[in-house]
Amino acid sequence: MIQLNWFKTAIRNIRRNLSSAIINVGGLTIGFTGAMLLFCLLHYHLSFDDFHPNKDRIYRIVSETNEGVQSFNQGVPQPVGKAFKNAYPFAEQVAMRADRGYALVTIGEGLEKKQFRISGSYVQPSYFSIFNYPFLQGDASVLRVPGNVAITEKEARRLFPAGDAYGKNIMVDGKLLTIAGILKDIPPNSVNQRDLFVSYENYKTDQPWMASDSSWPAISGGVQCFVLLNKGVKAATVDNEFPRFVKQYNPDKNTTLQLKLQPLKDIHFNLTFDGDIEKKQLWGLAVIGLFLLLTAAINFINLSTAQIFFRQKETGVRKALGSSDSQIRWQFLVEAFVLSVIAVVLSLLVVLLVFPYFNDFCQTSISLTALYQYPFVLFVSAMVLVISLLVGYFPGSILARLKPVQVMRGHFQQPASGGFSMRRMLVVGQFAIVLFMISCTTIISRQLQSAIRGDLGFKQSGIVLLDIPGKDKANAVAALRNKLKGLSGVKSVSACYAAPMSSNSNSTSVTFDNQPPESAFSVNVKAADTGYLSTFGLQLLAGRNLYAGDSVNGILVNETFVKKVKIASPEQALGKTVALNNKPAQIIGVVKDFHAGTFHSEILPTCLYSKLSSYYTCAVSIDPYQLTQVLPVVEKVWKEVYPDEMYSYNFLDENIKYMYSTDITLLKFNQVFSFLAILVGCIGVFGLVSFMAIRKKKEIGIRKVLGAGVDNILWIFAREFIYLLSVALVIAIPPAYYFMNRWLDDFVYKIQIGPYNFFGPVLLTFVLVILTVGVKSVRAALSNPIHNLKSE
Repeated sequence: MIQLNWFKTAIRNIRRNLSSAIINVGGLTIGFTGAMLLFCLLHYHLSFDDFHPNKDRIYRIVSETNEGVQSFNQGVPQPVGKAFKNAYPFAEQVAMRADRGYALVTIGEGLEKKQFRISGSYVQPSYFSIFNYPFLQGDASVLRVPGNVAITEKEARRLFPAGDAYGKNIMVDGKLLTIAGILKDIPPNSVNQRDLFVSYENYKTDQPWMASDSSWPAISGGVQCFVLLNKGVKAATVDNEFPRFVKQYNPDKNTTLQLKLQPLKDIHFNLTFDGDIEKKQLWGLAVIGLFLLLTAAINFINLSTAQIFFRQKETGVRKALGSSDSQIRWQFLVEAFVLSVIAVVLSLLVVLLVFPYFNDFCQTSISLTALYQYPFVLFVSAMVLVISLLVGYFPGSILARLKPVQVMRGHFQQPASGGFSMRRMLVVGQFAIVLFMISCTTIISRQLQSAIRGDLGFKQSGIVLLDIPGKDKANAVAALRNKLKGLSGVKSVSACYAAPMSSNSNSTSVTFDNQPPESAFSVNVKAADTGYLSTFGLQLLAGRNLYAGDSVNGILVNETFVKKVKIASPEQALGKTVALNNKPAQIIGVVKDFHAGTFHSEILPTCLYSKLSSYYTCAVSIDPYQLTQVLPVVEKVWKEVYPDEMYSYNFLDENIKYMYSTDITLLKFNQVFSFLAILVGCIGVFGLVSFMAIRKKKEIGIRKVLGAGVDNILWIFAREFIYLLSVALVIAIPPAYYFMNRWLDDFVYKIQIGPYNFFGPVLLTFVLVILTVGVKSVRAALSNPIHNLKSE
């Protein structure tokens, strides 16, 4: 019965102090919403590939080479899988997977023909003994037969919405294959997002050299080897055997190839081997969510302690009527709990509304069912309890210590330990969090703007990238180039392997000027035609452009290449011989350095050469003012050349932004949550000023009668917050400087942090605080002093 009375009293007090309750609930709702969304994001990423029964024994073999430049690759030479399985008894299962990108799948003929792009791979049957991807129809053994494929359930429905896909024939990149297996959809929290699995026997016929046992020199990121270790076998034991393994089976005895095992649980988080997001970035997001929650909690505590002045008589009466100290404390705890529950309910409604947009924002596929699972329920329950205890304890403990006689006589003074001193510390903490987040957001934004919009050494805007299909390149590429060049609004056209900066890259080892094999070093190689320099705006420093043709009859190198071989000037490099893919080629020109990778990595020695069979991209430089008119014509021309293929295009500048997608997501989170932290902080400041205005109304009245102006009254309210903000500035800037320097260490090319980086955030915070204080204090200053002097 007593507990029920506590809730009744809590609801009555909340209704009586409705404005305070609205401010508290508003701040908490923002904080809870941000914390819930970030918890869902963290739980999603940390749960990657947890559904595999043997997840702790699953590894991927990755490679590392050091030919002048240390490079890492998630792929391995194709013969590794077979050799490893035969050489050691370490693994229960070994499986090779060779990615084939987005395969063109065609069903039907004539008017009934439909085309789809599906992510696919060649896989061995043992792949499904390692990973828990169950079959709904058929089994993994069907992939032992050439010409068989397995597809996921969602793709089966997409291809054949009106009937059973099992046993149907489909065209995959122009070859007739049979759907011999249907799998359950791959969970979104898996690193292996593929929907079309082709028999590995087809890889041997489609790519005979790459799939052969002699392809040890080739390392492709798309050719990967997975192993399921036997129980009791340690990864370190296998890693110790790899040097002997490479020496025994690799015919190239001068190789610098090193192999090692990468745990399955590391694949999603290791950017070195093409992961999606680092764990430290996730913990950074967790800290952002914690800061937002702390800001909301600080508001709640501050406003609750500020109310002590107005609730002392209520407490005195309750104690005079027999309430114990514990009952006073429990009353405040229950009130905090009720407000927290209201905020949680509102937060859940907001989360449900914004969840689809949140998934788009984070580029994730988090299911709404995550809100009903026990980790989320435990997190929300813990959040409510902790906030309720923190908020209810301080005012309850302070008022519980009051003596009824002192309160009734009006002799009560707020104790410094629980009153202004504590509140000042909390306000300083809140301001410090806001300053820290805004400062970090500003620096991250400047670095990414420098990386994306800075001088990359080539032209980015107005360039459209088209796919070049693999068949009949000799005639089709020439026809495509000639037709596109003749279009109005098209400045230049280039057929190439990829743009200067691209997620697709090739590297190989070269020897310079007939030097011995042990002096070989790694270079980034790009196949390009004669239009490559003009299309991408690359600057030729010495020599001349590439020849047209389908053989490596001359190469262009960059400045870094010239420095690598210790030649004094670009002109002196001309005419020198380079052994590229074991074939001699002459340097005919030197181009100015350009970024082939992001600002996270350094510029590597680079070679450009002509090779028609390696052209997979057609780059079209279009006048930006005619872009909308030219793009439909470009599509028409492309379909004339490739009538049986599916048309698609990308903008180069958008591709570059995508390469920074993880950093941009971090920036967006900082921007959104900084805004929310500022909003919560302003709500709190507004609430505190409101209470100050009520407490100081008699003082304000007297000052106005004595001739004080609005500016004098404004200063009464503003001076304390300016002082606290100054203290917060001293606290927040050093850690922001430290952590941003650590973050910038991941970039080879980075901005320098100086005092000017913090001027904007500090000014913005000061202006927002002054405006928030001013809204309420000006209203108090303009009030009629007679009303303020009538009574306390």
